[in-house]
Amino acid sequence: MDELKKKIQNFDQKTLLKCLKARGWEQTELFRLSRQVKEKVFGQRIWYRGIIEFSNLCRNNCFYCGLRIGNKKVYRYKMSLPEIAAAMDFIRRANYGSVVFQSGEIRGQRWEKYLLAIVRLTKKKYPGLAITVSCGEQDRGFYKRLRQAGADRYLLRIETSSQKLYEKLHPKLMSWSRRYQCLKWLKELGYQVGTGVMVGLPGQTPADLIGDLRFFKDSQFHMFGLGPYVIHKDTPLAAVNARKQWREDKAKIYHLTLNFLALLRIIRPTANIAAATALDVFNPSGRIMALQVAANVIMPSVTPRKYREHYVLYQNKPCLDEEAKQCLGCLTAKIKSAGLESGLGEAGTSPLYLKMARK
Repeated sequence: MDELKKKIQNFDQKTLLKCLKARGWEQTELFRLSRQVKEKVFGQRIWYRGIIEFSNLCRNNCFYCGLRIGNKKVYRYKMSLPEIAAAMDFIRRANYGSVVFQSGEIRGQRWEKYLLAIVRLTKKKYPGLAITVSCGEQDRGFYKRLRQAGADRYLLRIETSSQKLYEKLHPKLMSWSRRYQCLKWLKELGYQVGTGVMVGLPGQTPADLIGDLRFFKDSQFHMFGLGPYVIHKDTPLAAVNARKQWREDKAKIYHLTLNFLALLRIIRPTANIAAATALDVFNPSGRIMALQVAANVIMPSVTPRKYREHYVLYQNKPCLDEEAKQCLGCLTAKIKSAGLESGLGEAGTSPLYLKMARK
């Protein structure tokens, strides 16, 4: 076990390739090692982040995303401040220690004013609550004002560390280097910074995934939110990667994602890793499996039910017809039955962030 850990942390290419493809007893050994590493830092504790998807407006046209501006079938919405306040009241009653405000990417003064109002309202009404924002690429000045308003964390997924693959997934107006620059700004401004990739993308190679792991290690991010690629029928990528082919690849993508998560945990022992909701598309217990293997964060939806069906990045998204209370009860019961502990009421700051802040 120690030998395997050493090889993974030293980025032995043969070992990493073997682990990515692992099934059967080899996968069991990988998961056992990952679990061991996770429990040494976090024990059995799982931290909760109540996620509010407050708007599905987006200026981008990513080839894989159901919220892309080119998808005219989407009903667009933006929650009002009173609606957001009501969702925040549930978060406090449920004893979540952290909130995530997520939306599509919009820029401009009106949007900035709106988002700053959300963060200030939260900070004033619930001063002890950790605030994460995930609203895409913005300019450095906006990130700074958001931080000053009270935002603690920011999640911006790089989607892939391969610039070549990134260009195949996005229109020419979008730039990998610009996205990476945003991540650097966020770190400079003192945020706890989260990023992530999609696993199982069309055209993605094992070498790309090993590159992602290297990128995560070298860049010293504090949080990771990553998951499997799930097709959306109203996107250009669905035409390239036919739905039939994706269905045939489902089992492969699911296991590849879990193996990737396990490797990430071994490489970044003290980072926060979220269990992606998209895993439940492949297996009803997908998120729980991720928590048992490598992840230590769960993000139950607090988005009002009437908006959930309109915030669909991918098809067959779970829990669209549930209220926030149902999501909490269901997840907590599953976490308990898996032998894990609910870390309700805890902000769940990344130990890696705390360590780096002390330097």
